[in-house]
Amino acid sequence: MPRSAFPLSKSGGKAYRLGNRRWRLVKFSTQGHQCRVLINYHPLLWQYQAMLGVEVNGDCKVMASLEYHATHEAWHVHEAKEPIAEVPAGIRRGPWVKKVEMTSILAAWPIDDSGAFKIAVDYFGLDRTG
Repeated sequence: MPRSAFPLSKSGGKAYRLGNRRWRLVKFSTQGHQCRVLINYHPLLWQYQAMLGVEVNGDCKVMASLEYHATHEAWHVHEAKEPIAEVPAGIRRGPWVKKVEMTSILAAWPIDDSGAFKIAVDYFGLDRTG
């Protein structure tokens, strides 16, 4: 995945090491903001992530990261607890982020490309035609 797909200037190479993961980028605008959702998953390792970023000056402010890992018991989301203006650009995690465990099951494994997209669409309320 090229760095320009989901720019995180302060995260270095760590943010882009998706390895053998499948990935998809969805771009959209809402309430005057240009946004991106980076969906990536690895079906054999039971790992999923969908990061919602708001574009700011060629960088992204990560507002939420929906995740599932086989090592955790449930789906969870790391979400910014601050307004967009107060979230630093270019980095995924910091003191402005809180982790929220989810009580509902979003998807059963195994998932494929369309299933991974559907999870992000349902959680973030995206247009299904993307």
